[in-house]
Amino acid sequence: MTIENTQHNINKEINFKYLTKNKNYVSAHRGGSGIKGYPENCIESFDYLYNNGIQIFEIDIAETKDRQLILMHDNSLQRTSTGKQDVNQLKLNNVKKYYLVDDFGNKTSFKIPTFDETLKWGQNKSIYFMVDIKKGVDYNDIVSLIEKNKMQNQVVLVTYTVGQAKKLHQIAPNILLSVSMRNEHEFNEMMNSGIPTDKMVAFTGTKRNKKSFLDKIHDKNILVIFGTLGNLDKSNLAKNGQLYRDLEKDGVDIFATDRAIFVHQTINKN
Repeated sequence: MTIENTQHNINKEINFKYLTKNKNYVSAHRGGSGIKGYPENCIESFDYLYNNGIQIFEIDIAETKDRQLILMHDNSLQRTSTGKQDVNQLKLNNVKKYYLVDDFGNKTSFKIPTFDETLKWGQNKSIYFMVDIKKGVDYNDIVSLIEKNKMQNQVVLVTYTVGQAKKLHQIAPNILLSVSMRNEHEFNEMMNSGIPTDKMVAFTGTKRNKKSFLDKIHDKNILVIFGTLGNLDKSNLAKNGQLYRDLEKDGVDIFATDRAIFVHQTINKN
């Protein structure tokens, strides 16, 4: 795969409204997966992807023993770093002793970033973070740090249930939410939740929906996120990208993927 630096093409702000969007987007799952030398949930990986056209980064926020917020998907440090312990058993100064490991098991020189460091990296860039909050992390701590860094307009908080969405909207009414709309039942739940539709981005899951269902979401001026991460990305690894073009025709606005650069290049071909 040929990778071209497209930094000069990504100066437009992302528009999270369907009726006024200017292009389709790619969200890098776990901040970037499957790239040799660039681990997931790593600022250096974000920088690499940003310089290759990626503007949305899905990141995972966990909490250390001393209640510091860091980027880490698993409960344990073992898979993605040189550490072995569980995140909640270590203080931040100990977490910072370890190095991140890429998806191929290669140790890098990159350290585990804090959420604060990540937000600061994103300032003054045309990017968004999709923030996936791990179990046990206080929502208020997340929102406070976002507000402290004045990043409310560059963050989408990921939710999985209507109850979680309501709670986060109550805490952070001005921040966008990714809400589950995988079927008619979940669509109706969200429409009756009391959350304004202009604060919603619809995650329609990882199973392809009919175009008519996506049209229904678009009628509410809500963007559609679809997850090709996992099996769909793997099963189309050797193919020419036709799946992504077909999904784009169906009405997918944001691709949540483990193949961020490839999908970006596929859907942005002239």
